[in-house]
Amino acid sequence: MVRKIVLALVCFVAMASGEALHVGAVKGMLEHAEKTVDQIDVKTLKSMVDKYENFYLVDLRGQAQLERGEIYATNLVKIERGYLEFQIEKKVPDKNARVVLYCCSGLRSILAAESLMKMGYTNVSSLKGGVIEWVEKDLPLDTTFGELVVKH
Repeated sequence: MVRKIVLALVCFVAMASGEALHVGAVKGMLEHAEKTVDQIDVKTLKSMVDKYENFYLVDLRGQAQLERGEIYATNLVKIERGYLEFQIEKKVPDKNARVVLYCCSGLRSILAAESLMKMGYTNVSSLKGGVIEWVEKDLPLDTTFGELVVKH
């Protein structure tokens, strides 16, 4: 319970500085992305991970958020959101490959997914609700201490 609160608090603080920006242009960008980007839920992603499906899972969070745990997948790629467009073609050269992006809340990942689509990536999704939703559903995070499941 404490780890869940800490993770949620860290994600909230990370988003709080941008929360006031969810008006005007950014609000419009998010609304447009929600109409054009495929979003998958945590149940779907968990199934993909469990079945070892062939896809790239791209974690867009910064180092401070990464230290609190990550969603594990065989083809996990870590690229901070600010570097995505500069590094993605090196890490995921096949623009037809299945790519699932995630962040803390799903906001950065949906905008990032739209950006990858503009770069020519054809099979891109965003994890709706991000790590917060993953933890809310009691799904495991991989940490430096091993797998962690936060229970209510």
